[in-house]
Amino acid sequence: MTFKVNKINTIEEYLVKDEYDYAYFFVDAQNGVLSIVSNYGSMGYRWEAPGNDFKKFLTEVNTEYLMAKLKKRVFDLDGTIKNMKEWVISCRREKNCTKKEARYVYDDVISEIGQYYIQDEGFFWGIINGFLDDIKKIDMDYFEGIEVATKWTDYDKYFINHIWKAFVEQLKQEI
Repeated sequence: MTFKVNKINTIEEYLVKDEYDYAYFFVDAQNGVLSIVSNYGSMGYRWEAPGNDFKKFLTEVNTEYLMAKLKKRVFDLDGTIKNMKEWVISCRREKNCTKKEARYVYDDVISEIGQYYIQDEGFFWGIINGFLDDIKKIDMDYFEGIEVATKWTDYDKYFINHIWKAFVEQLKQEI
């Protein structure tokens, strides 16, 4: 197998830096490519059709959309526990279970899950499997009923609100 290698001369490099943080932004406006190397992680994405002016697109892009292209949100235990409580209440309202079964899952199972230091969805479902007999009494379709919550980390929020914002201000000066 042979690979074709082309040198691309259309890439512009930007550096956002202070005494604690750094972020290199590599922009290939011709091809709709953004690459970032920073102390907040390495990220990148290629947009197929960002419009005629890629830099203008970057200054106007919705940050939630942008972050969804660049990174994944992380598991949110508190949000997931809140969703589980709402799920138990909903199952009880629909009369899928007895009051006693719902109370046990709501008070004991969810409380125990909240005591674990769960940082990812896989570990969460592993813990849930330990309570499967009780959870199935609430709803046989628990896997569809329990909604796992996700969130942006504080680092992600800082990156968007400070580092990205500084980068966008530079782009705005250029266009």
